[in-house]
Amino acid sequence: MSKHVITGLARRFASLATAGAIAIGGMALMAPSAAADDFERTPDEVIQMIQAQVWPNYSLQNPGPSVDILAAQYFLNHLGYITDNTSETFTSEFNRVLRDFERREGIDVNGVLESQSWIKIRNELFPTSADGFQRDDRGYGVRAVQVLLNEKNDAGLTVNGRYNSATEQAVRNFQREKCIGVDGVYGWLTYKASITGVDSCSSRAQAPGEEAAEQAPAEGAAEQAPAEQAPAEEAAEQGPAEQVRPAGPGRPAGPGRPAEQGPAEDAPVEEGDQARELETVRGS
Repeated sequence: MSKHVITGLARRFASLATAGAIAIGGMALMAPSAAADDFERTPDEVIQMIQAQVWPNYSLQNPGPSVDILAAQYFLNHLGYITDNTSETFTSEFNRVLRDFERREGIDVNGVLESQSWIKIRNELFPTSADGFQRDDRGYGVRAVQVLLNEKNDAGLTVNGRYNSATEQAVRNFQREKCIGVDGVYGWLTYKASITGVDSCSSRAQAPGEEAAEQAPAEGAAEQAPAEQAPAEEAAEQGPAEQVRPAGPGRPAGPGRPAEQGPAEDAPVEEGDQARELETVRGS
């Protein structure tokens, strides 16, 4: 085979390889990125139920103890607002740290861990609904995720600030139990659900992506004809059936638990933050 033929073949193979690489790269650029909490597969009623929950409220007057306070301290540590002695109690040190955060972030400076604080923390951690803590992330924010899942979902995680396979699986389990689209990423919906303890699956009979098993009639069961309705004057008088209310998702208020709040609207925050809080995000 001549030198010219070999050279021509080499150039052709190089051209084909380059074209293939460009095509693959273009496909990767056009592929949609996965959004945290998988909003596409989270039912609308679940999103609405989570968004409607009232944020817990803590202060020097309502100091806990509560894992929510410890998680808030870890989240703020992650953002650079350091509480040296982290605990489940709302201490004077944490009061100073929270006030500094409120002052610097332009929200009401009142030293109360309430809706505007939780929303601002969320928006600083996750600027969009597509952001979230995920596999291989590290830091105080991941510690917050771990303590919340341990307390609220008995995850049994080692609190080490590493978003490892065990933490990812615990997030997936939590999302499945809350009917949030399962992707193992701790984003907007999972953040609020893990703090408020909402029973978001109560609005839906089954988790997204799971089909309810059809119940076939028992083999050999005799067909039952509709019961003949007795005349009204001979029918036994029956009182209205007692309506059983489902057990609530939260635990009763008490030491270390936020006092029960009515469905008041979240406290006002910055205009952009409030819009993002109330917006039902789909496919971000």
